[in-house]
Amino acid sequence: MPSFSRILLAAFLLTSAASCDSTRETTTGQPNPTASTTPAPTPPPGFRKALTAAPYTFIVSSSGPLGQRQLQVRAEQDGQELTTAQDTILGEVTDARLVKLTAGSGHELLVFVQGAGSGSYGEVRGYWFGGQDWERLTVPPLSATAARGYQGQDTYRVQGRELVRSFPIYAASDANCCPSGGTRTMRYVLPEQSLTFRQASLVNEAPAAL
Repeated sequence: MPSFSRILLAAFLLTSAASCDSTRETTTGQPNPTASTTPAPTPPPGFRKALTAAPYTFIVSSSGPLGQRQLQVRAEQDGQELTTAQDTILGEVTDARLVKLTAGSGHELLVFVQGAGSGSYGEVRGYWFGGQDWERLTVPPLSATAARGYQGQDTYRVQGRELVRSFPIYAASDANCCPSGGTRTMRYVLPEQSLTFRQASLVNEAPAAL
């Protein structure tokens, strides 16, 4: 007849084995954790436009995520790259045009950009190309008078040899949706042999009567 101590030892071993089996079952029964991943947002379709002013072709394109779009302007002759200008833009390209703003030879290339968000700030990126060389054309920042009541929503157009910029005028109490101060229109010209536009006029137009 087994001694009392041997009975206790056997009971302990049986309990330990059952406990191990239970632990193994619990562990192996749980699904393996997997890291949840959120797919990166797909960048919106880019802009692409080819412009020709013989003997040159200019290819304007944009790519990448909004807020960090890459603007590329490539100059080619007979299908061969001459030079490429690259910039980072905060919005999206809405149009590109070859224009003639001066009496000199060649054309200026203007790229129109519209920002994202409620402000929808507009801007123009300008370029001058000469063979394998290129230069940026710049629009000066708004003066204190021109910036009064400005909150974005610019639109640009070319009229004759002038770059025309218009935007709504906001009163201090206006909500973003509802400017009440009318419209400000500014005209810029590009002086000969210059890379910086000059403001030629500023006109505030009263809001339309209801």
